[in-house]
Amino acid sequence: MATGDQGVFTELQNVLFSDSAVAGEAAGIAMGLNKAGTACPDSIQIMLKRAQETQHEKIIRALALGISLIMYGKEEAADTLIE
Repeated sequence: MATGDQGVFTELQNVLFSDSAVAGEAAGIAMGLNKAGTACPDSIQIMLKRAQETQHEKIIRALALGISLIMYGKEEAADTLIE
Protein backbone atom coordinates (compact mmCIF):
# COMPACT_ATOMS: atom_id res chain seq x y z
CA MET A 1 0.00 0.00 0.00
CA ALA A 2 1.24 3.47 -0.99
CA THR A 3 4.42 2.05 -2.51
CA GLY A 4 3.87 3.60 -5.92
CA ASP A 5 5.39 0.50 -7.52
CA GLN A 6 4.92 0.94 -11.29
CA GLY A 7 5.32 -2.79 -11.99
CA VAL A 8 2.42 -3.65 -9.69
CA PHE A 9 0.37 -0.81 -11.17
CA THR A 10 0.96 -2.16 -14.69
CA GLU A 11 -0.13 -5.66 -13.68
CA LEU A 12 -3.28 -4.25 -12.10
CA GLN A 13 -3.89 -2.22 -15.24
CA ASN A 14 -3.80 -5.44 -17.29
CA VAL A 15 -6.46 -6.92 -15.01
CA LEU A 16 -8.53 -3.75 -15.30
CA PHE A 17 -8.52 -3.92 -19.09
CA SER A 18 -9.70 -7.56 -19.07
CA ASP A 19 -13.22 -6.05 -18.79
CA SER A 20 -14.38 -8.41 -16.06
CA ALA A 21 -16.63 -6.45 -13.68
CA VAL A 22 -15.51 -8.13 -10.45
CA ALA A 23 -11.79 -8.32 -11.31
CA GLY A 24 -11.89 -4.76 -12.67
CA GLU A 25 -13.48 -3.52 -9.48
CA ALA A 26 -10.74 -5.09 -7.38
CA ALA A 27 -8.04 -3.76 -9.74
CA GLY A 28 -9.42 -0.21 -9.61
CA ILE A 29 -9.30 -0.12 -5.83
CA ALA A 30 -5.90 -1.83 -5.72
CA MET A 31 -4.47 0.70 -8.20
CA GLY A 32 -5.55 3.49 -5.87
CA LEU A 33 -4.09 1.75 -2.84
CA ASN A 34 -0.81 1.18 -4.68
CA LYS A 35 -0.43 4.87 -5.54
CA ALA A 36 -2.16 6.28 -2.42
CA GLY A 37 -1.18 9.86 -1.69
CA THR A 38 1.10 10.26 -4.71
CA ALA A 39 -1.18 12.46 -6.88
CA CYS A 40 0.43 10.79 -9.92
CA PRO A 41 -1.16 12.48 -12.98
CA ASP A 42 -0.30 9.64 -15.39
CA SER A 43 -2.06 7.07 -13.22
CA ILE A 44 -5.07 9.31 -12.81
CA GLN A 45 -5.34 9.85 -16.57
CA ILE A 46 -5.22 6.09 -17.23
CA MET A 47 -7.95 5.49 -14.66
CA LEU A 48 -10.15 8.37 -15.85
CA LYS A 49 -9.90 7.19 -19.45
CA ARG A 50 -10.88 3.66 -18.48
CA ALA A 51 -13.81 4.91 -16.41
CA GLN A 52 -15.09 6.78 -19.47
CA GLU A 53 -14.69 3.74 -21.75
CA THR A 54 -16.30 0.99 -19.66
CA GLN A 55 -19.99 0.28 -19.17
CA HIS A 56 -19.50 -1.65 -15.90
CA GLU A 57 -20.74 0.46 -12.99
CA LYS A 58 -18.67 -1.59 -10.53
CA ILE A 59 -15.50 -0.66 -12.40
CA ILE A 60 -16.49 3.01 -12.61
CA ARG A 61 -17.16 3.20 -8.86
CA ALA A 62 -13.91 1.39 -8.05
CA LEU A 63 -11.91 3.71 -10.29
CA ALA A 64 -13.50 6.75 -8.64
CA LEU A 65 -12.48 5.37 -5.25
CA GLY A 66 -9.01 4.54 -6.56
CA ILE A 67 -8.53 8.07 -7.89
CA SER A 68 -9.61 9.51 -4.56
CA LEU A 69 -7.02 7.32 -2.83
CA ILE A 70 -4.33 8.58 -5.21
CA MET A 71 -5.28 12.15 -4.29
CA TYR A 72 -5.37 11.38 -0.55
CA GLY A 73 -3.78 14.24 1.38
CA LYS A 74 -3.56 16.49 -1.70
CA GLU A 75 -6.74 18.52 -1.16
CA GLU A 76 -5.60 21.66 -2.97
CA ALA A 77 -4.36 19.72 -6.01
CA ALA A 78 -7.62 17.75 -6.10
CA ASP A 79 -9.74 20.85 -6.74
CA THR A 80 -8.87 20.97 -10.45
CA LEU A 81 -9.49 17.24 -10.82
CA ILE A 82 -12.89 17.56 -9.18
CA GLU A 83 -13.90 20.42 -11.44
